[in-house]
Amino acid sequence: MNNYSYKLISKYRTQLMGIAILWIVFYHSTINTSSVPIINTIKEIGYGGVDIFLMLSGLGLYFACQKDDNVITFYKRRLLRIIPTYITVVFIVCLFYWYVGEMSLIDAVLNLTTLSFWLDSKNRFDWYVPAILVLYLLTPVFMYFFKSKNKYISLTAVILIGLLITISITSTSFSYLLVFTTRIPIFFIGFLVGFWIETHKKAAMLHLIINIAAAIFGLTLLVISLKYLSYEYLWNYGIFWYPFILITLPLCMFAATFLQTVSERGIKKFIFLTFCGTHSLEIYLIHERILNITTKISKSIDNVTYNLICILITLLFAFLLKKLIAGFTSRFT
Repeated sequence: MNNYSYKLISKYRTQLMGIAILWIVFYHSTINTSSVPIINTIKEIGYGGVDIFLMLSGLGLYFACQKDDNVITFYKRRLLRIIPTYITVVFIVCLFYWYVGEMSLIDAVLNLTTLSFWLDSKNRFDWYVPAILVLYLLTPVFMYFFKSKNKYISLTAVILIGLLITISITSTSFSYLLVFTTRIPIFFIGFLVGFWIETHKKAAMLHLIINIAAAIFGLTLLVISLKYLSYEYLWNYGIFWYPFILITLPLCMFAATFLQTVSERGIKKFIFLTFCGTHSLEIYLIHERILNITTKISKSIDNVTYNLICILITLLFAFLLKKLIAGFTSRFT
């Protein structure tokens, strides 16, 4: 139990983001894993990396709000982290697709303004950034109640609101928003984890038992759903994402505990995971677009080789993009 502590999630937050983005990259890749069922299942549920991002974002925002509760400063910092990177990638990609005749100027504008997701545009670029911007917008309001009222009641209320919204839009014309609304609970659970870390809450044996039970139940529900339900049903009813409300926190706890155990045996820096974690947004935005743009030449190259080349190109572009944007945003911070 010495290495099982909530503070480890904060200690290895960057590395956990690195694990999450690599999981998402694997999910988006075109590598054929059907011959190895366990690996194939891990690949199929790689979208769970987004849930890790969201919980860790909530955790980070809790501490950010504790250090400085100025709302204007909060929004400025969040927007400078997201918008310049997002706009740069979206502009280049949309310009390319417009040039080759696969995207209209209207679709490009909708993508640049993040409206493409909310309006369910056919050529939408992304859903994560539009969603996280809305969650950023709601954060100061949530933090007001979370700090001044009973924290567990405040968290329960926002989780119930998220679930009620999810249920109300299921099987409607707004069901495309389920990919976002089902993630509302896990984002705000990150704030509770931040509070536990700040108050040095111990992960007692009961916490370990609850986390193991939640992980087992969530994974069982997920695997059974993937095996017996159709893709359309899983998507239209949000079954893809519900289990990760239970899985994400235990998964982060176990991964952080593993990293701590490895660290105690001599490996201290986790350089590659740290790099991926600090460049996670850039990798997320670039990798899938590289795959889409190069899809026509993928058939002429060995599949594994093709995916490795795409990953290497993604990492290089992510590094260069972060350097470029950091130089720009430093003028405003």
